[in-house]
Amino acid sequence: MCGDICSVQLAAGAIALTLLWSVSSGQLPPPPPYDPSHLEGQVCGPPPSGYLPLPCGSRIVVGVVEERLDPNSNGPNVCNVITASLVNETVYTYQKWCTYVYDYSRMFYAPLCTLQCLPTSICSSNLRPDTQKVVQCCKGFEARPSGDHDYQTYLYSLYYTPAPQPPVGCPIAIGCTLYDCLKRQNLTEFLRLVNISDRAASGANATTLFSLLNSTNSKVTVFAPTNEVLASSLQGLVPDPVLAGNIIRNHLVVGVVEDTQLGNQGKFMTVGGATLYTTTVAYYNFNPAYSQYIYPGYYNDAQMTTDRFINGAKILLKNACVLHIDACPGYPYLANTRQSGQLQIIDSIMMPANGTIAQIISNDPRFSILSDALDNLGILDFLNQSYPRTLFVPTDDALIAQLGQRLVDCLTLAVRGPLNNLLLFNLAEGVEYTSSLSHRTYLYTMLLSYTNVYAFPNGTILLGTNKVQITQPNIPASNGVIHIVNGLAIPPSFNFGKCQQLVPTASPPTPAKPISSTTASSSTSGSG
Repeated sequence: MCGDICSVQLAAGAIALTLLWSVSSGQLPPPPPYDPSHLEGQVCGPPPSGYLPLPCGSRIVVGVVEERLDPNSNGPNVCNVITASLVNETVYTYQKWCTYVYDYSRMFYAPLCTLQCLPTSICSSNLRPDTQKVVQCCKGFEARPSGDHDYQTYLYSLYYTPAPQPPVGCPIAIGCTLYDCLKRQNLTEFLRLVNISDRAASGANATTLFSLLNSTNSKVTVFAPTNEVLASSLQGLVPDPVLAGNIIRNHLVVGVVEDTQLGNQGKFMTVGGATLYTTTVAYYNFNPAYSQYIYPGYYNDAQMTTDRFINGAKILLKNACVLHIDACPGYPYLANTRQSGQLQIIDSIMMPANGTIAQIISNDPRFSILSDALDNLGILDFLNQSYPRTLFVPTDDALIAQLGQRLVDCLTLAVRGPLNNLLLFNLAEGVEYTSSLSHRTYLYTMLLSYTNVYAFPNGTILLGTNKVQITQPNIPASNGVIHIVNGLAIPPSFNFGKCQQLVPTASPPTPAKPISSTTASSSTSGSG
């Protein structure tokens, strides 16, 4: 065997033949076909264009930063979450990738294989920095479930396209206890009253409001006013612990109460033993700017709104808390605590009542005339019972200024029938604070007839065809609410009986035009 000498000779011969062929043909020979098969299995470096580095193995989180976004554009509690991590990259290698291509000349599928730079299941030992940005709910908050609406809004949406609404964001706080949710919703004034109240608790077995709210099985619903409402109501004063405790207990309802349970003329018991009354008002906010033709005869010229009230306080943020085991790292043995409490955020403070309607007007010397008249007619005992009612009552001075002393004496001393009907016309069914009255067009009275309600942009509310005005609204009672008016609302064509000749002919001046942009629908304007 000639070994390396033969190899050199063969190579020289091949070169000579190639040169001879090129001289005879006048051109160089074509290069041999490129065969990349020797690259199969080799690392192909960074991924080619169109591929992203694939992280694999364990991800080491270096830091997480939350940037709160503008709530006007994104809704409350929406964050841009930036996560910085160190990750391994997937190793890419040249791998054979085959497909079948139809050969029309030979009429069959022929295999076509190429080498491509593809990821493997192998992780490199090198760590690279990785940054991820995600817009999501801030930590401790979640979005409201889609389709969370009441039935009236659903019916309205079948015929009208709703007007554009502001972004909802992530309004619901996630906590282990109600105390956690109150902190996440930043209700600091409410928690301040809780701390002041607990100062009065004494003894080792004393139950504090903190222990109730921080329990994982409290079974209460908190109706918490906003910080602005509490600060303005208390005017910066630090109430004594007993008053603070009474205020807080009047905002804690026994049981888990969702917003849909706050129906019209419902009632709920507080942990302090008081009764709170709920009212629901459905009305239309007319907005011609969003008018749009939908079906023949139907136009989107109004947006239905359903407001829910409890003792006159409007629900601003419904079901604002979710209690969940995931938020209780210190209690791994607990079951899901999602239904152990609820939080409703309201727009006004609910002060404790000082007695029933009968007790309040009987103990106030300003109402001595009507208090005696109600007592003589047997209505006062009725106003001591638990039936929820709304009383419109004038002071003695206002009653005499409206009717005159002779007519008042005639009604209270001579004719019981007309006086009874007149008083029943100023007593309405259910509990109507001015917050719900402002959306009413009429009320159903105990005289089994309706009285007109007129609401004005400046907050003025008038009643009856003679348009008496509410001068001091919203005096809470344990069985309803009292509104002080500047006279009695008189039914149309009312007969004063034997006192008819004493009725004054002058009538109060007619005020400005009522609100026209917010009108209650005929089906929902009544108290029922």
